[in-house]
Amino acid sequence: MTITKERKKEIVDQLCENIKKQDSLFFVNFKGVAGNEANILRNELTKSGAKMVVARKTLAKIAFQKEGIDFDPLLLNGEVGFVFSFEEGINTAKIIRKFEKEGKILLLGGVYGGNVLTEEEAKAIADLLTKEQLLAKLLGTISAPMGGFLNVLQGNTKGLINVLAKAKV
Repeated sequence: MTITKERKKEIVDQLCENIKKQDSLFFVNFKGVAGNEANILRNELTKSGAKMVVARKTLAKIAFQKEGIDFDPLLLNGEVGFVFSFEEGINTAKIIRKFEKEGKILLLGGVYGGNVLTEEEAKAIADLLTKEQLLAKLLGTISAPMGGFLNVLQGNTKGLINVLAKAKV
């Protein structure tokens, strides 16, 4: 299907706008994904503050060049979707990784913090802990010594109660 020059310019402008706003960007191969599965993926991404855009790789290449990203999407295999994360990129990567493990899509790479990521690097980001998980671990680490100290203090009291209880008999 041919696209008019005006429509191509609109698509490039939309891609440039998304690139400017994004926190991170991931490339996925969605070849063979059924329509309902694609809708489920899009809904999950929307909930996490992300958006999947499907565009021709040649138009994406033009948008990347305009925005100063040194990457050629023509190197990607298959039907490529561009997942723009506008909030927390790790959460978006986790959603993509979940769908990849179910065999529905393939994570091909991405752009995170201005750096172009390989497939392995993008998967490593998806396997990182989220901000909430890191904060929970930090809180647990901070509170662990206090909990241990309280157990030690309670141990002396329990020991004294046990000695007194046995002495009564």
